[in-house]
Amino acid sequence: MGRADNYSLLLLAGGKSSRMGTNKAELLYEGRTFVENLIEKAKYLGLQKIYLSGYQNKLENIQVVYDIYPEIGPLGGLHAGLLAVQTPYCLVLPVDIPQIPVGLLEELLDTHKKQILDCEMEKLPLVVERDGFMEPLIGVYPASMLEFIEDRIKAQRLSVFRMLKEWGSRNFVADIPAWQIANINTKEDYEMLVHGDFCARK
Repeated sequence: MGRADNYSLLLLAGGKSSRMGTNKAELLYEGRTFVENLIEKAKYLGLQKIYLSGYQNKLENIQVVYDIYPEIGPLGGLHAGLLAVQTPYCLVLPVDIPQIPVGLLEELLDTHKKQILDCEMEKLPLVVERDGFMEPLIGVYPASMLEFIEDRIKAQRLSVFRMLKEWGSRNFVADIPAWQIANINTKEDYEMLVHGDFCARK
C-alpha cells in the first residue's frame, strides 16, 4: 500500500484568529493562501485525501468537516477529522504554519511508516518535538484514537497534552529553526513572515 492509502491530511483551521483580526486560513504567503500552501505540500507528499476543519469556504477536492463538539478547541477539530478520514492514519497540521518545510513532513511520514511496523507502536501518535517542547498539533495520528478522544470530550477533559500522556505517544525530534514551525498568530508575526524577518525573531 502506498502513502495515499495509509495517510490523509487534516488541517485545523477552527481558531477564532482573534489576535490576527482576520481569518488566518485566507492570508497570503508566497502567492498562495495559508490553506493552499499546505495543500500543495500534501500533494507533493502524495496525499490525496485532504480534510479541512473549521473553515467555511469550500475548495476543490477538499472535504470540509464540521465540529460535532464546537467551541472546545483543537480537540473538537481533531475528533471531527478522525471521524471523517478513510485512511488508518492522518497527518495533522494547524493552518497557520504555511512555512513548515515539506522536507520535515516527508521525514515525519517516513519515520511513522517505520514505526508502525512494530505492533506495539502502530497505535501511537507521532508528534513533532523541538528543543524539548512537544508540538501536539503537528504530527501523525491513528484513526483508532477516535473513540478515546470522544470519551475525553464527553468527560470535558479537553487538553491535547493530557490526552497524549494518557494514550501514549512518540516524539519526532525536529532539528530545525523554531520559526519554521511557529504559529503565525498576530499581525506582527504575519508581516515579519511575508517580509522574510520572521526567522530572525523566532
